[in-house]
Amino acid sequence: MNELFIEVGTEELPARFIGPASEGLAAALVRLLGNIEHGGVRTWSTPRRLAVAVRDVASARPVVEKLITGPPAAAAFKDGVPTAVGEAFARARGADPRDLRVVEGAKGAVAGLLRREGGESTVDVVSAGLEAAILSIPFKRSMRWGTGAERFGRPIKWVCALVGGVALETSVAGVLTGRLSFGHPTLAPEPFPVESSAHWLMELHRNFVIADPGERRGQMLGQLRALAESLQCEAHFDDELVDEVVNLIEWPKVMGAVFDHALLDLPHRLLVESMKKNQRYFPLYQRGSLTNRFLLVANNPFCDVRLVAVGNQRVLAARFHDARFFYSEDRKKRLEAHGERLTSMTFIRGLGNMAERQRRIAAAAVGIADDLGADALDLHRAGSLCKCDLLTTMVGEFPELQGHVGRLLAELDGETHAVAMAIEEHYLPRFSGDRLPRTSAGRALALADRLTLLADCFGAGIRPSSSADPQGLRRAAQGLVQIVLDAGWSGDVRSLFQNLGVAETLVAELGEFVVGRLRASLLAEGHPADIVEAVLATGGMRLTSIAERVRALGGMAASGSFGPVRVTFRRAAGLVKDHSLGAYRTEVFVDEAEHRLHAALVQVGSHEDVAGALGALVDLRPALDQFFERVLVMCDDEILRLNRLGLLRAVTDRFAGIADFSRLSTE
Repeated sequence: MNELFIEVGTEELPARFIGPASEGLAAALVRLLGNIEHGGVRTWSTPRRLAVAVRDVASARPVVEKLITGPPAAAAFKDGVPTAVGEAFARARGADPRDLRVVEGAKGAVAGLLRREGGESTVDVVSAGLEAAILSIPFKRSMRWGTGAERFGRPIKWVCALVGGVALETSVAGVLTGRLSFGHPTLAPEPFPVESSAHWLMELHRNFVIADPGERRGQMLGQLRALAESLQCEAHFDDELVDEVVNLIEWPKVMGAVFDHALLDLPHRLLVESMKKNQRYFPLYQRGSLTNRFLLVANNPFCDVRLVAVGNQRVLAARFHDARFFYSEDRKKRLEAHGERLTSMTFIRGLGNMAERQRRIAAAAVGIADDLGADALDLHRAGSLCKCDLLTTMVGEFPELQGHVGRLLAELDGETHAVAMAIEEHYLPRFSGDRLPRTSAGRALALADRLTLLADCFGAGIRPSSSADPQGLRRAAQGLVQIVLDAGWSGDVRSLFQNLGVAETLVAELGEFVVGRLRASLLAEGHPADIVEAVLATGGMRLTSIAERVRALGGMAASGSFGPVRVTFRRAAGLVKDHSLGAYRTEVFVDEAEHRLHAALVQVGSHEDVAGALGALVDLRPALDQFFERVLVMCDDEILRLNRLGLLRAVTDRFAGIADFSRLSTE
């Protein structure tokens, strides 16, 4: 068994490209190997390289014998010699007619060919398909370089390709493959030969490259924590920022720097967002308060720490002083005055301007105020101001601060805390997993923002396609789902759109679209697909109820206690799928099991809460199992059969609000 090792060296890839590209290269190589036997797969990545090792790769494809049958033997042979029919069959399959034989087929004796397929060496298979495999890696944006037509995330500089330590002789995008790799671009720019992945890792380390992103992350976080502690500060490590910086470096070197203490009078979120988003710095805190210290990560363990720190301090100071000027200018006008120019800002072509959109949001928010327990007057005021900060210089320079700048200016203008917070929170969540609005007014305004966006776009015939969603409608629906679930709102999502005066046909479509995002969320949480579909099949659009039932059933499934219940109730649901009447008469019962099931059904009663209904399912199962053991439901006696089906229908109807049990898998 051999190791397949592939390293693709490139110009520096954007940090966000690296993780998906690394997974894409591994998947492409596994597809290329096909049925060639192999062991585990390991990946590595840095800004300048993607690498994969596949262990225990067989030296060749397995040889498979395959019997191909053809025309009847009587037509293919005469006196044991192939006829013209037999010869044509053989030649059409690239075989010598002398290889034909008589075999027994499903319809009697036929002509047959025994073909041997496979046996190609792994070296030949990988050499022939390596370029296509590498160039198949998907990138959000790819580029061409030189005079070639090939596209990749960034220009390919080298390709190291080994099978069992032997270098492959092929090319990728005009670059010849071989056994050479490269270390750190400034500390060790000369190439070195590679014998295996283990040898490559050792040589890279000697050449100041840590190929494993997990190892880089651990080293970087260790240095960050140690330096923060030595400065008697705390660092709040944002996972997204950590992941990005890990994919910007090949060998981390952490250092500290400072900015002018006077700049702390700027809004702290502005300072933090600018450090993170624009400079990839880690802010430092003391007792929860932001300090003028920050940490940065260089890509050179031997750099001049003082020189690098001073350079970064200057860059950050310039940006912060610009921000101070912008903020000072914005404060000269009331927030409402900034919004006067919204009439000149187009929302979506054909859907008016941002001033009109702001008015629609305000009206929608007032319409759902009672549902969310919010004050209608606060909502109307917040809705009337929620987009005004888009015209501020601060948001123009720091788009990630939209909403926050609105809140700051609203507070300076003397608006209530509820109004100011709603202005900021109505943008939340900005993405899946983001923080959610915490105030009732913020929740209502955030819902109104998404409801109006969806209703306006769908009403204008704008819908996301399978490959594009330029208006962010899926994200809007996902945010709507997250807010509703977090608030525990129990209503039907369609009623939210009805409050906007949307046509009923569009209300149904919008409801389905939102429920589709809930489905995606529940599947992403890891709930079994059959449970999700069984709950959705009940037809309701109460998002909180759907999520509660899926999570409760999923919890039972994970514990193992749901298996017998699932089998029993799926059987019952299957028997009564064509029987709609849940009526039966106890005087028709002829078996004690029927009486016991009836008594058990009466005993469990009805339950509004999911936990109670699931407990009733478990309690009822023994009586239902005994019923199936002792009673033939589909008997010849029509009166007995219909009565038993009525009893079973009554049982399934009792739990129909939980899920459609006929859709549950029994596995």
